[in-house]
Amino acid sequence: MERENALFITQKENLRYLNPDFKRVHFGVEFCERLLPAKTELQETHAEVAGRGLAFTFVTPYVTEDGLQKVQNLLKLLPDATEVVFNDWGVFRLLHEQFPQLVPVLGRMLTKIKRGPRIMNFIDRLPKDALDHLRSTNLGVPRYTDFLFANNIRRAELDNPLQGLNLNGVPAQLKLSLHIPFAYVSTTRFCLTANCDVPEKKGFIGVFPCGKECKRYTFFLDNAAMTTMLIRKGNTIFFRNTTVSLEMRESHIDRVVIAPEVPN
Repeated sequence: MERENALFITQKENLRYLNPDFKRVHFGVEFCERLLPAKTELQETHAEVAGRGLAFTFVTPYVTEDGLQKVQNLLKLLPDATEVVFNDWGVFRLLHEQFPQLVPVLGRMLTKIKRGPRIMNFIDRLPKDALDHLRSTNLGVPRYTDFLFANNIRRAELDNPLQGLNLNGVPAQLKLSLHIPFAYVSTTRFCLTANCDVPEKKGFIGVFPCGKECKRYTFFLDNAAMTTMLIRKGNTIFFRNTTVSLEMRESHIDRVVIAPEVPN
């Protein structure tokens, strides 16, 4: 199957990573509404991408009510038929009710899989049925995919977990996008990067005014219980996985979304 390569960036300046292999740009954020782009940045990024003859996908995070208003204001700037990745059902409702001319894409936060790297500590001792379960997603549940199709959702995004993915039962009509190399493990509104460079705030955890420390710092977390290095970027934990199983390569994944930097 011919696959489309998409560049995933969170800021306009990272268009510098574009090369002839990319046919599309995913632009936006998945994990923090505080990092949503300004209107001018979205417009300028879209204009440059379109000017290069490339397709454009706008990526949105999970949101509060304030964040939902910000997303709404940004959606107004997008041309008809633009893809919008949603990671919040409130954003989907906004798309469904107010922006039917845009194309909804189910974000990877709403594609449910087992994400923890600790699975790899015992995966070789599991029976086949248990292994298949740990490699499965909610996209193989007919009632769920029926809901997606009924609401004109024809594409879903996937992470690349260490244990691989079992895509048996996922309808061929549902287009799939695979994110590499950074897979997310967990995310939270309690951003542990906030105030990380303020010594007197050491040990304080909570919701603080955002200084966008995540733009300056990346933390690498090593733990004996984990089988790979964890990466903290802002409020989200990732790991890096560049291995794509033969089963996944032979599946109906038709887009690979490549992030040159840890998303934030």
